[in-house]
Amino acid sequence: MVVAGSAIALLAATFGVINTFTMDHHMAGMAGTAGHSGSTLQGMPYAHMPEMFIAAFGILLALSGALLRPPRESHTAAVTPQSARTRILTITAATAALTIDISKTSTLGFVIPGMRAEYGLTPQTASFLAVCGLIGTATGAFLFSRLSGRIGRRRSYLIATLGFTVTSMCGSMPDFTGNLIMCGLMGTAVGGLAPLLIGLLRETVEGRDKGATVAALSVVATAIGFLIASGSALWLEPIFGWRVLWLIGAPTGLLLVLVTPVIPAFSAKTSSAQPRPADQAIGAQTMTAGVQRSFAFLIGVLTFGLTTWVPTLSRAGGIPTEMANQTLTVASCLMVPLALLVMRGYGRLGPAYIAVTLASATAFMLLALILTGTAAAVSWICAGALVLALFAVNTMAAVILPIAADLAGPDRRDREAGTVSVFNRLGGLCGPLLLAGLISSTTDVFTAVAVLALLSAAAAWFIGRRHRHVRQQPQPVLNAHSSESQTSCDGLRYVSMTGDTGRDG
Repeated sequence: MVVAGSAIALLAATFGVINTFTMDHHMAGMAGTAGHSGSTLQGMPYAHMPEMFIAAFGILLALSGALLRPPRESHTAAVTPQSARTRILTITAATAALTIDISKTSTLGFVIPGMRAEYGLTPQTASFLAVCGLIGTATGAFLFSRLSGRIGRRRSYLIATLGFTVTSMCGSMPDFTGNLIMCGLMGTAVGGLAPLLIGLLRETVEGRDKGATVAALSVVATAIGFLIASGSALWLEPIFGWRVLWLIGAPTGLLLVLVTPVIPAFSAKTSSAQPRPADQAIGAQTMTAGVQRSFAFLIGVLTFGLTTWVPTLSRAGGIPTEMANQTLTVASCLMVPLALLVMRGYGRLGPAYIAVTLASATAFMLLALILTGTAAAVSWICAGALVLALFAVNTMAAVILPIAADLAGPDRRDREAGTVSVFNRLGGLCGPLLLAGLISSTTDVFTAVAVLALLSAAAAWFIGRRHRHVRQQPQPVLNAHSSESQTSCDGLRYVSMTGDTGRDG
């Protein structure tokens, strides 16, 4: 059933996308939009889209097969080390999948202007597209992180990528309501992939600084994902219109499905005799589940709140529109080479200190943005401060899931990363609304940025204070298979913080 359902979904999605590119819009009953060239894609009536419903049936069939006949976990297969070639292939596939996953999320901002023009939407109405997408990603993160424990990581990955591929047909929707529904479903698939892929990378990467490497890969994937989205908007949208930005998800989704055999069937299991490193024990006690979720919520507020108000910030700082549109792209370009700096810092400082460092840097950059926007008369100075602020916020967003995966036990890694992702998306939902309540005029936007800076500084102070307190105590080091919440003394050993136990955490 899983194979049959997957085949049905992929074939239907392929034919549906091809049909969108080749259909005769006048024969389909869709009037051409005035001023559009003949190559500009348009929506199709639902009666001309049977592939969409067939593809949905295929996904449901595959999901039913996975739930009715879940695979049996082999303990020997779970603990058998992978060869170097297999690890490299898995890391490459997972990083590429994470990049494509993030590019689809970033596409949302490039789709809305064209959608508004075609459907005649107000900004308030168009914002519902982002709301549906964020609700979908939060739902997907919750569902798939739990689903992987029942049907395995590989089948969860397959179902998510099938959803990713099929929902690319939202580029054929004839009305805004259809786009809202499909965007929510696409968000569910996209939100489910990220925690699974981060957990997979954490288990596959070898070496002492696994968390640092995964954090760097996440930063690079975030940056390249946005560059792919912006490049697609730059090169394809002028030719085919905004719908092509959704439709290109079909071929990229097909590539994700093709690498499914590389994905391990289950989460890895480690030997119960393997002690947990001291830096992870300190980090887990500093950044408990509650702290991680609160921090992730704050990051969501910062990321989506600041990004939403980039145009208003640009006007308040006297930045030309063309320069403002390039700020996110420049910030993403900076993230690629500086990922090595993030990896170095994570490896030396540990998960707790890297969170403190990034939160402090974000607060500083936001304050610099306020000063340059209110006091500087040179627009490029304000633009530079905006780029750095966006860089700091987006880097912090890219690191939070690797931190959650690094601190979680192997048997709870997907679930914990998924839960943290849910809170991050909920923060993203609240961020624009919270800032909108503070902003009644263009000049008030800097007041809202000051609030964000204060929240970021408060997070840095709180986590730093907890970290100093934890380091002063004798530290129990949990076995690698143990949960952070374990209170039993079984499998614990105490280490002296004055000894050579690795990073500071």
